[in-house]
Amino acid sequence: MPNATQQPTSATHRSQKMISPLLRVGLLLGVALHLAGFLIFRVVSSPLPDRAEARPYVAYVSAGSLASDRELEEQAELFDSAPLFIPTRWNASQLTFVESGDVLREQFPEFEPNIELQRELQPSSFLVVESAQVDDPLDLLASRFWRFFSGFAESAVPVVAFEDEPPVAEVSVVGQSSMQPLSIPAELDYTTASPVTRPVLYYIRMSGSGAALSAPTLGQSSGNEVFDLAALKWLRTPEVQGLLPKGYLSIKVFPW
Repeated sequence: MPNATQQPTSATHRSQKMISPLLRVGLLLGVALHLAGFLIFRVVSSPLPDRAEARPYVAYVSAGSLASDRELEEQAELFDSAPLFIPTRWNASQLTFVESGDVLREQFPEFEPNIELQRELQPSSFLVVESAQVDDPLDLLASRFWRFFSGFAESAVPVVAFEDEPPVAEVSVVGQSSMQPLSIPAELDYTTASPVTRPVLYYIRMSGSGAALSAPTLGQSSGNEVFDLAALKWLRTPEVQGLLPKGYLSIKVFPW
């Protein structure tokens, strides 16, 4: 028993001798330096910049620009908002490969459409009224297909023929393209059996007083001599020459 009580006391005395006074002073100085560092020195960090509020926007991306920009295409794939069950080429579920070795196949039946051919072939709208449709040959005997009194006590509407337009003369001053041509109704007196296909052209020089300084000169014939002579006779009348402007004139007489 005396040996058992002396053993713990000797161990405690030995451990106290291992911690020397110099080590204790070093530990106290280290703790004091750490406390002084935490109390005196402070690390001041710059505040993070505030995030600017971005307004929502819509950007249209064409197929050409999407194909030429790889980064934009990858961004469109990552931020695709389309539901996964819509079969599009951006569908993420298309890239999923399931190992079906240990999976029971055909767990769910296929959702096939129910199509009734006769009902689908029937048009949604008809060009005729439904009351006038013929579903059976006996329907042709109905009174709606027999117009018993059509045209009764009605008079035929007369067709009014279009009046023939009188010939027109187009007068323009040669060398003055900025001047608008002058249109004058031409009262010609002629009778011909052959048609007139093009206008007749005459040249004449007029003075400011309405007198002709030269006789009318044929520039281009219409192909009908009777019409050409009637236009020349009309052009030589004083009433017509009084309406003509001053200068060297080009006069086309149209038969229509």
